[in-house]
Amino acid sequence: MASELVIVGGGLTTARAIKSYREAGGEDRITLFSRDDTIPYHRPPLSKRFLRGEAEREDTLVEPESFYSEQDVDVHLQTCVRALRLDERVVELADGGRKEFGKLLIASGAAPRRLAVEGADLERVFSLRTLDDSAAIREAARDSRQAVVVGAGFIGMEVAASLSQLGLEVTLVHRGRGLFEVLRARQVAEFLRELYGRHGVQLVLGESVERFGGRKRVDCVQTIGGETYQADLAVVGIGVGPGVDWLEGSGLDLEDGVRVNARWETGAEAVWAAGDVARFDDPIFERPRRIEHWSNANYAGTQVGRLIAGGDGGFDIVSTFFSEVFGFSFKVFGDVDVFDEIVFRGALDDGKAITFYLRDETLVACLLIGQDEETETLLKELIAGHARTRDVTAISDASVALGDVFELAA
Repeated sequence: MASELVIVGGGLTTARAIKSYREAGGEDRITLFSRDDTIPYHRPPLSKRFLRGEAEREDTLVEPESFYSEQDVDVHLQTCVRALRLDERVVELADGGRKEFGKLLIASGAAPRRLAVEGADLERVFSLRTLDDSAAIREAARDSRQAVVVGAGFIGMEVAASLSQLGLEVTLVHRGRGLFEVLRARQVAEFLRELYGRHGVQLVLGESVERFGGRKRVDCVQTIGGETYQADLAVVGIGVGPGVDWLEGSGLDLEDGVRVNARWETGAEAVWAAGDVARFDDPIFERPRRIEHWSNANYAGTQVGRLIAGGDGGFDIVSTFFSEVFGFSFKVFGDVDVFDEIVFRGALDDGKAITFYLRDETLVACLLIGQDEETETLLKELIAGHARTRDVTAISDASVALGDVFELAA
């Protein structure tokens, strides 16, 4: 059997896995296959600092190019893997090539969902996933006056803010009724609505795109409700799906991504999956989750590299993610998907607030704005410890210490 470690996917998870694998004593030669034309880079700048021209391509790289040769990694960019043959311990390439592996890390990430409407293939109708995508949007923005952004999730909200900061007139079209709906926090949604309005972004909520207009290049966006919005460019940000097409028929469990346990093991011998593509067992919330954020890719890559090298580890942290729009930054700890009550403390206008998500009076998540490191650490400990409220009415009172509001489960 080949002893080589093969990694499919060229994102943050991959870079972190290579580094931790070597640091943990992993000696196998590594082959990396990536569809991208650039070595692994950080994605958060693509909708923020890089898009606004405040950072350049080299600023986004996870590791310098020299890192991969120093770590004995055979890098194949612009290379598509089309199939996994577990019985042969082989990955098949789109060009007909085959590569044997002894160990395999699936880190093929996620791909943007497409908007299947007329005109979606016009010039200057963009999606945003890669560094090249962001560079193309940045270049198009230079000679544009009006932009339409479709979708009010993380990508849509951040791109709309960045384009507005670049001086464009921005219209944000979203089929939902609120902004950042994944947060499910009415106060935050209302604050963001006012914030975007204050910066001149036109919000079109509860509406969907019917078609993109234009002969060769987009010049307008028409909604199902019959309105038309002028656009020199459009960006579609309606979510992503796990990159598992090449794994169909492989025998792996592909339930909303590659199903793995808390050690990112797929169940196939010496085959792991991590990052955006993996649906892993979260021991804190005792349910499978797939997380599409930088923090998870960073953590999972570091942990799985150590495991592949034969070390110990597994998922044992409170998940986190973050965002920034118009200088307004927030962090989310825990699981905002399953809760039955939200309690708010502080004032968003003052830049210091906490939203507490409760389930059966147990703290499952927090949304934080302007909190110090000590508070952040305490909140993670409370979530990890399944802390219960001593007095729900005291949660909103900032004069009551969090330690007096919650108690850790026995």
